[in-house]
Amino acid sequence: MPPKKLKQYSFSRLDLYERCPWAYKTVYLDKLPRAGNEARTTGQIMHAMIAGYLERLVKLSQPTDWAWARLATPADGHPEVLEMWERFYNTFTLPAGLVAPGVERQLAFDRKWRLVKFASKRARFRMVLDFHFRQETLAVIIDWKTNRTMNGVEKNLQLLTYGWGLKQALYPDAEEVLLRLHFLRYGKEREVMLGSNDLESVPEMLEEKIKVIEQDKHFDPSPGSFCGMCGVTAHCPVMSQALAPVEILAPSSWEQAEKAASLLLSLQKMEKELSARLKEWVREHGPLQVGDLVYGRSEAVSFDLDPKMVVEFLLNEGLEREAVWPLLSITKTGLERGLKKLRRLELLEHVLSRSHRKTTERIDFRQNL
Repeated sequence: MPPKKLKQYSFSRLDLYERCPWAYKTVYLDKLPRAGNEARTTGQIMHAMIAGYLERLVKLSQPTDWAWARLATPADGHPEVLEMWERFYNTFTLPAGLVAPGVERQLAFDRKWRLVKFASKRARFRMVLDFHFRQETLAVIIDWKTNRTMNGVEKNLQLLTYGWGLKQALYPDAEEVLLRLHFLRYGKEREVMLGSNDLESVPEMLEEKIKVIEQDKHFDPSPGSFCGMCGVTAHCPVMSQALAPVEILAPSSWEQAEKAASLLLSLQKMEKELSARLKEWVREHGPLQVGDLVYGRSEAVSFDLDPKMVVEFLLNEGLEREAVWPLLSITKTGLERGLKKLRRLELLEHVLSRSHRKTTERIDFRQNL
């Protein structure tokens, strides 16, 4: 029986197929839920918080509302989310003179690429625009990014799709579309300008991508750097063939969990030996290509800094002593080793008693006492 075909698409769905056809089939055709992913969860939380803030600013026609934003900060939020949120509301100002602004605007198009309601049964391709508005003849889209990397902006299909959708559905007489990527981790922006010539062939490009998917009869897995983020690794045939049955990779009973733990312990013991032998092979024969990754040589540079020299230099350059000390990283392990070498290990407990204690959870193998 041939695989089912999907009737609705979006750029994220096309992108998942590009990364791994098997993951696409598992998530969207077989309807298996994806496991949680910290990067994806962080993005969803930040988008929701920013959307609520922007809706308020637009409604009140004011550039900022720091007091409201501070109150909206989640008390138990993840440190990364709190850092990005504080940076965002302290630096973002709603531009003046916006025309027809929209927050989290949902757009949908039918098979003939005509605008339809988002919930329509005729909707074939959907997209959501984070924030958009007009300034005279210029249409603007701002897309919030929580990526850890901030590369240069190019006219890729995702940006072209958003630009085409905005112009087609909301601002047909706009002469150009400015797409601004706002990287929330760094408070930086990158921009790309899209003209009518850039956007006119977008439906054809999307149709080509959809055609490839609909003609695929196998949906073979494509292992690579995306494997840790797909969310369905536990069901992956490549993983199960390489390691263990699916029930071991995704244990649901005590017995399966014990087998999974035994497998993990075996893998940890094998890792050093396997790594050493593989490194020898690479040194002799060269790097290995594994999906979109390369296992091979790379160089890293480190510095053996003399703390006394660093402190004296920074103080002589005018830095305050209170500003210098936080720059010197002192770990408990390093301090313990140093005091032991000086035969003054009894000082360790006195230092620790005067320091802030931070407890973190760690789940790992330990000796059963």
